[in-house]
Amino acid sequence: AALFSSWLRRRRVCTMAFEVFDDVAFYWFLMSVMVAVIAPMSYSFISTLRLRPANDWTVQLSSCKEKNDKAERERRRDIVSKLLGWRGVGFVVSWTLLVALLMRLTAMQGEEMFSFNPFKILEIEEGATPNEIKKAYRRMSLQYHPDKNPEAGDIFVKISKAYEVLTNDATRENYEKYGNPDGYHGTSVTIGLPSWLTDKDNELAILVAYFVALIVIIPTVVGLWWRNSSKFLEDGVMQNTAYRFYRQVSEHTATKFMPGILASAVEFCEGVPCKNNQADDLSRLHKRVSEHFVKNQGDVNNDIMKVKTLLYAFLLREPVPPSLQADMQYVLGSAHRLLNGLLNICMEQRFVTATLNVIEFSQLLTQALWFHSNPLLQLPHFDMTQVKNCMRFLGSKDAKSGSSIDRLREMDPAARRENLSKLSEAQHNDIDLFLANFPDIEISFDARVEDEEDVREGDVLNLTVKVERKHLSEDPTWVDSDEEGDEPDEGLFDKQLAHLEEDSDEYETKKEELMDEWRDAYFERQKRKREREKSRNPQAGELGFAAKPLNEPVPVHAPFFPFERFEQWMVLLVDVKSNKLVGSQKLSQNSRFEKVQLKFLAPREGVVHYEIHCVCSAYLGCDKKVLMKKSIVKRKEEETKSAAELAEDEDDEEEEEEEEPEGKWYYLGGNSVGELILNIIALGIAGVMLFNFLYSRGLWQKYVQPIFEWVLLVLWPVLSVVGNKLLPWWMWFTVNVYDFRHIAFLFENMTAAEFDANATLSTCVSRNAQHTPSPLTPPRLFTRQGQAADEITLSLLDCVAQADR
Repeated sequence: AALFSSWLRRRRVCTMAFEVFDDVAFYWFLMSVMVAVIAPMSYSFISTLRLRPANDWTVQLSSCKEKNDKAERERRRDIVSKLLGWRGVGFVVSWTLLVALLMRLTAMQGEEMFSFNPFKILEIEEGATPNEIKKAYRRMSLQYHPDKNPEAGDIFVKISKAYEVLTNDATRENYEKYGNPDGYHGTSVTIGLPSWLTDKDNELAILVAYFVALIVIIPTVVGLWWRNSSKFLEDGVMQNTAYRFYRQVSEHTATKFMPGILASAVEFCEGVPCKNNQADDLSRLHKRVSEHFVKNQGDVNNDIMKVKTLLYAFLLREPVPPSLQADMQYVLGSAHRLLNGLLNICMEQRFVTATLNVIEFSQLLTQALWFHSNPLLQLPHFDMTQVKNCMRFLGSKDAKSGSSIDRLREMDPAARRENLSKLSEAQHNDIDLFLANFPDIEISFDARVEDEEDVREGDVLNLTVKVERKHLSEDPTWVDSDEEGDEPDEGLFDKQLAHLEEDSDEYETKKEELMDEWRDAYFERQKRKREREKSRNPQAGELGFAAKPLNEPVPVHAPFFPFERFEQWMVLLVDVKSNKLVGSQKLSQNSRFEKVQLKFLAPREGVVHYEIHCVCSAYLGCDKKVLMKKSIVKRKEEETKSAAELAEDEDDEEEEEEEEPEGKWYYLGGNSVGELILNIIALGIAGVMLFNFLYSRGLWQKYVQPIFEWVLLVLWPVLSVVGNKLLPWWMWFTVNVYDFRHIAFLFENMTAAEFDANATLSTCVSRNAQHTPSPLTPPRLFTRQGQAADEITLSLLDCVAQADR
């Protein structure tokens, strides 16, 4: 486009090139491009700004006031730092440029795009006389002449072009008739470019800018991005970190080993290395917590020992010196992301104990609690004194009735205040609010095989787990059950059909109408059900991986953890006998009711016991599990193969059916007459292409053509007899169906030659205009064949003459 515009600019006025550069079109095009780029960039930038969710119930707790105030200050500081960062500067600058461009377009709104109107350029009316045109030209030339106004060179060029158009009768007629001085050009498509982009003085700068952008900037940016992203896995954990986690975790890894495993992450070694100015504070902190360290865990690296010390200090709620506060923030900010990577490694290896222990350590880290701590310490304003008082009046109840927090929640508020008399009314209000929002879940499930009543070995079991989070608000879009039969009950239409005689035509017609109405209503209900399920669980629809959760995340009461935490739930299916993880699914919609589906193969015959765990990564004492018992029936003898083997056999059978039989020789490798015709066409095309290639290289004339002539000479006696028999039919076909003289194009490039005794066959056949014989002159094709050839030629001419008559 730039080269084309440069060529246009260099054209002289005398060539009557009336195309002009349209800066207005360029600005409109630039605005469209900027909007297409700025809109998603702005959305991405604004989405990174941390905003407090509307349903944050922790702001009402006095125990979280200090954390919330600090988080609010950090949030404002983060917004300011992001606005001053490169993305924020780009956001502000891009919108400033867009507003300036809009103002520029507003000022240019009177100008037209892609138009050349000589009357408007000379500021005269349509149909002006030649004298008026000359006066306008002189007036505007004096005003915009480059000698008087150097910046008006482009305007002067337009004025000159407009004057030439209106003073030339032909061009003026073309403009008045077609709207173009050059006449009718049909539909044209142009690209709006600014005039400075095609200026000869700017060519070097533009080429340098193109070179720097395409050869330097883009490859550098892509290379740096790839170098950084190739170090990480999909879950954001570095590959070296995942390798270290994989080497240390096993099926029976206990919770007490998790701090040491987490501390070995490469991210911590690079982000919080040991520094000389922290040595004294780190040494004193290490002495206070080292007695709790797990022995013989391989802590030989100083960086690992530092991170492990910080983690133990946080779990023990030990005060951290100011010099280590920043490192503590970095460790806690990255801990849960790394724990998620460790959790994925455990689940991929189907570890049950290690998976549950990783989740338990996440709960301890969120609540800043030591291993095997009492869950009551999660309550606001609770310490060991309140815990002992609670356990004293809660211990008399049956332990099977639930966790200590569940039993405390079931108590009457007045009884709680009586037993916890040392707490103030404001503190009791905080406790009541916490207990109202503490997770309380209920699990139900349904496991079945599709279209079968019994579960046999190798069948695919569809497990649907419904989780109700009772501490959340009611969900108006939830419908507990939509299960209905495909056909109505027999007595459903008895009232509508009571006044009609059974088995009569009117009865059957009415019944059929009612059945149609019921089916329409049924299909409509199923449609609404699918739409509701898709809206509640976008992962079941298209592009589910990018779907937004149904509700905002639920905040967690974690006054000691310096960052915001939200409830995250996961459903685990465990085989009790093998102690292996069968399946897992995360709850993603943050709603009161949510369903997840797990599919797995049924094991061998017998009664199988499974455990369905629903665990939370933020709270202790709220996890639930239910037992699922399933009876597996032995597969019949003709169905002894598993479902996977049967599916594999079906695939093999389909592949065998799809295998084509071997081709027949009389069909030229095909299997039908149609394939034979296609093969002949393909061979013909290939033959023509081969002939053209050999002929253009001279190989046909030198090697192939003599062979054909020799074969023709040998077979000529036989061909003469056969030709005499077939000639009448041949002549009729050439006259009435197809004239084979059209194939002369194969020899149209041959040079004319004298038809002497040494001429080849193709040379004799080819002719130019001066060698073309008359219809009655015999063509001398085979001069060396003597009298036999002449007789055949004469007979052919007789047939031709007879056909002409």
